[in-house]
Amino acid sequence: MSKLLWMVSQGMIAVGVAIGSASFFGCASTTPPPERSTSEIKRDADLAFEKLKQEEREYRGEGGTTR
Repeated sequence: MSKLLWMVSQGMIAVGVAIGSASFFGCASTTPPPERSTSEIKRDADLAFEKLKQEEREYRGEGGTTR
C-alpha cells in the first residue's frame, strides 16, 4: 500500500512540474507589444475624446439640454 501511495505522489509531482514548466515557458515565449510613439498615443486619445463628445451630444440631443 505504501508503494502505491509513493507512486501516486511521484506522479502528482511530475504532473505539477510539467504544468509549471509549460506555464513558465509559454509566458516567456510571448513578445511584448511594440512601443508606441507619443504622437500615436496623442492621436488615439484625441479620437477617443471626440467619440466621447459625440456620444454625449447624442445623449443630450443637439440642443445641449437634459430633458
